[in-house]
Amino acid sequence: MIRFMSAMAALFLMALPLAAAETRVFEAANGLVEIPADPQRIVSLHDLSITLPLVEFGGVDKIAGSHGRVDDQGQPYIRTVNTLFGVDYANTDIEFIGVFNEIDLERIAALEPDLIIGRAGNDDKLLENLSKIAPTILIDVVGLDYFGRMHAVADAANLTDEYDRRQALYELRIAESRRLIPNAKDISVSIIQPWPKDGYINGSRTYYALSQVLDDIGFSKPQVIADITDKSGDAEFSPEFLPELDADFAFSTYEIANSDQASPQQIRDAFEALIPGFCDIVHFCRNHQLAILPRSPIYASSFRSLEIANDSVLTHIVGREFVPFRKN
Repeated sequence: MIRFMSAMAALFLMALPLAAAETRVFEAANGLVEIPADPQRIVSLHDLSITLPLVEFGGVDKIAGSHGRVDDQGQPYIRTVNTLFGVDYANTDIEFIGVFNEIDLERIAALEPDLIIGRAGNDDKLLENLSKIAPTILIDVVGLDYFGRMHAVADAANLTDEYDRRQALYELRIAESRRLIPNAKDISVSIIQPWPKDGYINGSRTYYALSQVLDDIGFSKPQVIADITDKSGDAEFSPEFLPELDADFAFSTYEIANSDQASPQQIRDAFEALIPGFCDIVHFCRNHQLAILPRSPIYASSFRSLEIANDSVLTHIVGREFVPFRKN
């Protein structure tokens, strides 16, 4: 009789976690949603803003599926996650669920997720069907600031301890950068990108990790960039606006996955195609104060991206003499 009761008790205890899975209410852009307190099978609807922080905060084993990109050979990959952390579909159990506007709902359902995380304004049209599969939350990627977006993902996935640790380390690094550049407010920095095929220069008030670091250190911006009001943080400027985008320093980026902008030289050639004699016209290029950086590592929601951006800024600005820009 005693053995029988012990076996019954064991079966009861084994079944208890399944019957009493702990939940909590999460405040998302799509309202209050009841989600698992510690989700174990998350589907991410965006690689850069959702999958990346999940991986960074130690949640790679929690990710059942993720949105991704497809390279020129037709192979899916998780942008930036693969280069920053070596995590991709090929070396994990993460399943590819599709690219932008082609998310595979049947594939998501087959993964049996216990939580789906998407972005408000991008995934709203999928919400009704996704909510039938699993609790679905949409992160307000526009309304929340850089850190708010990352914290929301960490909070939903029960990974806030690692988020807090990494934020504390970042604050220490930024404090050191401010010490090294005490006059940052007197130094102007422009983030620009040439698009000769479309005939404009893109100016960025917000550029994920790079702009966050520049703002946190305290650099100033050209007024036309500071005045950008579009929610994207970007604006298109015709070539004649180039003098208004001039500054002490400028940053532009190249992207290996973009055949037209796969190297620093291609970026310089793109500027020249837009504005012949470009490097003789603007102060930052004429005085060798233009830095052309790899895009993916600094164009993401990640503390690792912030570290890379911070190191890049220090490398190109600290400890060197430079020619100050004097606007006429």
